[in-house]
Amino acid sequence: MPIRFPLRPVLLALSFSLCFSAAAAADDYAAAISAYRRAHGLSAVKPDSRLGAVALKQALAMASTGTVSHSAGGNFAMRLAPLRKSRVFKNMAAENIGAGFLTFAEMLKQWEDSAGHRENLLMAGARRVGVASANNANSPYRKFWAMVITD
Repeated sequence: MPIRFPLRPVLLALSFSLCFSAAAAADDYAAAISAYRRAHGLSAVKPDSRLGAVALKQALAMASTGTVSHSAGGNFAMRLAPLRKSRVFKNMAAENIGAGFLTFAEMLKQWEDSAGHRENLLMAGARRVGVASANNANSPYRKFWAMVITD
């Protein structure tokens, strides 16, 4: 089940740096999401490493517990609070999660085919996105995905 809601300002700070290969993947993920959005008459989104860090924390939390849950990495609003404070986004943020798909193309297709996840992909006014995955070879899912998209 996707999660989406307006957020209120809160304190904290978060930093994260991506290596070149992760940055290249972020560009690929954003390009795929942007193509889907443009096909539906919406603007493209840009990759944001800070959103990628939030998505990575969620993907790692799900992989470590072997569960697909929006709460695995903590409350979504609290995970985004530092970004709200630093004005990374204005009002809206949404999260898609999933597991069991080994490629982003497969994961994206599942999100496109799910009403709630599709609504998040097509969020009006979205400008930035972060996508991450984490592996757990001991889980039947093997690969866990998280996406955060904001206005």
